[in-house]
Amino acid sequence: MGRSTQDSKSSNVAHMEVLSATETSSPYSTEALIERGLRILEEEQHLSLFQTAKLHWRALLVCSVSFTAGLVFGYDTVVNGAAISMPAFFIYFGDIGPKGPYLPSVWTSLWVAMSALMQAFGALLVGYISDRFGRKWPASAAGVLTLAGTAIQFTAHARGSLLAGKMVTGVGVGVAMATATSYASEIAPQKLRRTVQSALVLFTIFMQGVALGIIRIFVPNIEPVAFRTVFAIQWAVGGLLIVAFALAPESPVFLVLNHKYERARKSMARIYGSSNDPDARLACLIKTMNEERARNNHEEGTYLECFQGTDLRRTLAVMLIYAAPNFAGAAFLAQAIYFLIIAGLPAIHSFDVAIGGFGLGCIIIVGTIFLSGKVKNRSAFYAGLVANFLAMLVVGCLYYSKAAGSLWAIAVIMSVQISIQTSLLQGMGYPIAAELSKLRLRAKTLSIGVTVQTFTTWLTTFIMPYIYNVDAGNLGARTGFIFTATSVLLCIATFYLVPDTTNMSLEDLDHAYDQKVPAWRIKAGCTPDVNHAVDKQEL
Repeated sequence: MGRSTQDSKSSNVAHMEVLSATETSSPYSTEALIERGLRILEEEQHLSLFQTAKLHWRALLVCSVSFTAGLVFGYDTVVNGAAISMPAFFIYFGDIGPKGPYLPSVWTSLWVAMSALMQAFGALLVGYISDRFGRKWPASAAGVLTLAGTAIQFTAHARGSLLAGKMVTGVGVGVAMATATSYASEIAPQKLRRTVQSALVLFTIFMQGVALGIIRIFVPNIEPVAFRTVFAIQWAVGGLLIVAFALAPESPVFLVLNHKYERARKSMARIYGSSNDPDARLACLIKTMNEERARNNHEEGTYLECFQGTDLRRTLAVMLIYAAPNFAGAAFLAQAIYFLIIAGLPAIHSFDVAIGGFGLGCIIIVGTIFLSGKVKNRSAFYAGLVANFLAMLVVGCLYYSKAAGSLWAIAVIMSVQISIQTSLLQGMGYPIAAELSKLRLRAKTLSIGVTVQTFTTWLTTFIMPYIYNVDAGNLGARTGFIFTATSVLLCIATFYLVPDTTNMSLEDLDHAYDQKVPAWRIKAGCTPDVNHAVDKQEL
């Protein structure tokens, strides 16, 4: 007990020293501004979602810039798998076998694997870059990379150059998604942070449905223009990303990290409006950043720090959330179209069912956004895991059914589960991940999260054929039993790692982790307010 009090006093001294040092260099760290800013933030906590959106419409508009990265990621994800299934693609790039054109399995594996791995590389790389050059320009540069990669794919006449173009695009997609996620979490007001992150997932899913619709249109066309047009559309999506981020203000968090206070003030004014007291809001941000620096001896955040001390728990939670959809069976659920075709549905109409599944996912996410004040993200994330457990269990059991409608039942359940998985595990989980890390480590932590997501996408996609296919594991629908088990493991891991961040400020979350509160107990009001505790101790 005495040791805790002594540590608290040392922390308070460090806190006061860094504030005093900053006050001499910045006019935005005065006690009056900080007090006014804290009062504003406290008052805004009592506003409804609609009232907050109306007050901060500028901030929402700026946050929408990040949605362009979701569009890029969503389109590229679908093109990775669906484009190489187009007849025109088979005829142009395939080899001729006894039964007609086909794509070599080694090249097909490389096409999927290298795209995902390069996305992981880009996401990890941008963690270094964004803390040195900001958020907006690396995101715009990512758009340029996607344009260059698309140009290589569009003009390719050999499989090797086509793969090279896909790898270049993959780096750009990884950079864009990691940067946009951290940018949105740093820009969005606390009350809207969950909504903005859910909207980012919404735009990703929406574009996946659009991409499937576009590919469906060109499936009957066996000329090279069919798949080249599908590739060319990426120019428009990538161009939108470039323009959006080029026009957006820089993240105030990055500017404060680099002591560029005047630029941070201008950025705050663009985000919140000059009449919405940007000075007081900036003062609160500087105070939070100073306290983080004081706790870490004024050192810059590193990837290694993300895995040290209390930050390890936070990073592991982010990694779990981003990996959950893949370990819950996303690669297996993608086989829903295969079951529909076996059941007798024409291939082109299988795309219609898949598009409908993405549409259902969008509807669920929109519903959760409007219910964000009543539904906790952690509870919804758990619900997604439970639903996945039940769906996978039923799919596995249906393997043993001899009824004619069993294949239809498997296909429908898998199609619906895709919607539930994307809307609850991603749509409700990613907002938690965006809030978990410290501000000074946020870009790097989210880069780690996106890296884990893309790597596990590659891993599960790579091993799935060996589990599922007739010439390998031959489990078929019994593969559902594997993901029934992983759903249980994910539930256990979520209980121990993922907190409920609903209505928690960054200071409250930092204090809870500093006090080593277990994740299942972390929620709004779980610890006394740190500032109040300091005041009482001084008295």
